Amino acid sequence: MVGQLWFMIHKDLVSEWRARHAWPAMFVLGAVVALLLSLQTDLPPREKSRMVAMLLWLAVYFAGMIAIDRSFAVEREDNCWEILRLYPVRASVVFLAKLVVNILALTAVEIVLVPLFIVLCDTPQLASPAALLPLILLANIGLAAVGTLLSAVTARIGRDNLLAILVLPLVTPVLVAAAEASRLVMDGDFGPLWSAWMRLLVSFGVIFVTAGAVLFEFVLED
Repeated sequence: MVGQLWFMIHKDLVSEWRARHAWPAMFVLGAVVALLLSLQTDLPPREKSRMVAMLLWLAVYFAGMIAIDRSFAVEREDNCWEILRLYPVRASVVFLAKLVVNILALTAVEIVLVPLFIVLCDTPQLASPAALLPLILLANIGLAAVGTLLSAVTARIGRDNLLAILVLPLVTPVLVAAAEASRLVMDGDFGPLWSAWMRLLVSFGVIFVTAGAVLFEFVLED
């Protein structure tokens, strides 16, 4: 299973590296959104940390959806859905491979956006990297799990440019939890409230990944 998973991940990464369809646009959109949003952050320090945290995750969301929307683009454009179903791997393995690639895409855009927000908004987002890194990972898992499953659904029915609209209501709790936990990291507050937001991110990650792995087989069949 590990070998099959690595093969699927490697295939998608090599395909994106050669085509360069989604990731360059993702970085450009993320930078533009960060620049525009940073112009609205002339606020007192405490209010500023709350605003910047939410704006950061909104920028990550909209930029990341470009890459996630392309998760099944090759299968859709080349009419390869039947071939995908005939892969000698379980449907859950295909889902997990797409999930890992999308987590890597979100991580890549955050590597650009977090320093950009630090420079533009003058906020200490990297003051506690040991707390910020697991927060980012958990948020990415929740966002990517929902996005991957719904990307397959929209690709299956042949509808483009619907993903960001469909995913947003489902991942709003993830975005709110990630933003609030990020604000507490910037404020240096690692009390019970921070732990509660982190537990919420863990819960959503487990639920969404499990649901995606189970439901993905039905998406492929229908």
